[in-house]
Amino acid sequence: MTDAFAGAGTVFRRELATVLRTPGYGVLGVGLLAVLWLLVAVGGGGATGFVPAVVDLLLPAELLVPLLAVVLGYRALLADAVSGEFAVIRTYPVGVAGYVVGVLLARLVALVAVIGLPFAVIGGYVWLTAAPDTGIFATHAGVDSPLLYVRFLALITLFGTVFLALSMWVSAAATSRRGAAALAVLAFLVGTLGGDLALIQSLMVGADPSAVAGRAALTPNGAFRGLVFETVIGVSFAQEGNVVDVGRAVGSLAGWTLFGSLASVGTLAFRERLSTVIERSRFRFAE
Repeated sequence: MTDAFAGAGTVFRRELATVLRTPGYGVLGVGLLAVLWLLVAVGGGGATGFVPAVVDLLLPAELLVPLLAVVLGYRALLADAVSGEFAVIRTYPVGVAGYVVGVLLARLVALVAVIGLPFAVIGGYVWLTAAPDTGIFATHAGVDSPLLYVRFLALITLFGTVFLALSMWVSAAATSRRGAAALAVLAFLVGTLGGDLALIQSLMVGADPSAVAGRAALTPNGAFRGLVFETVIGVSFAQEGNVVDVGRAVGSLAGWTLFGSLASVGTLAFRERLSTVIERSRFRFAE
């Protein structure tokens, strides 16, 4: 167990150094910050308060966070496989699970820097620019608070982690850069649109509307959106009903993250065993 943790730690430090040497990730973070600032400035959330700012940023977050998470992860495992570094790493006491965990944690640090930090800067901007009389919404008798924005940041990080784990599965399954890019686009489209389209289809065929909230929590986007409404936006005013079950939504996001991670481990392990079998067969035929 100690060797497994040590191996994962070594891979983590190596992958983190790779991330730090990639200037494109910094460009992504700066670009996201510029987009978020424009959205808050044009939408007026920066002058109104944290909850209005979250309302302005919710839809862009549903699109931009998965997109950037996929960009961070869709080649994370493929690059080592193509270059042959994965085979070299496996000659050391580093298991497939430890390797995936180390890469995932390093990419998670990049996710926090590229996505979480720009959103946090926007929160500071709202704190400095919001008018002093916007702490209470008279129309809803609700209270605006920086803690609500901190919840939003936590949900964004959890949401991005889901797509990071799923994109790493794409990276493990792909055999070329073009294949990884194509699978990444497919994963992004299915992850961001598939759940909503499935819900719309179920309503069109006469499904019970009361079951929509439960079904929405099963998809990453639906769970994220429901948690934001339930724990951030909805706190500022009295709701007539629950948007989504909080426990089920959190469990859904955690489950998708675990699924992507385990799928990455299983895919790499299967490919490694398959390669071993092929090499043994070639050796026998050569004899």
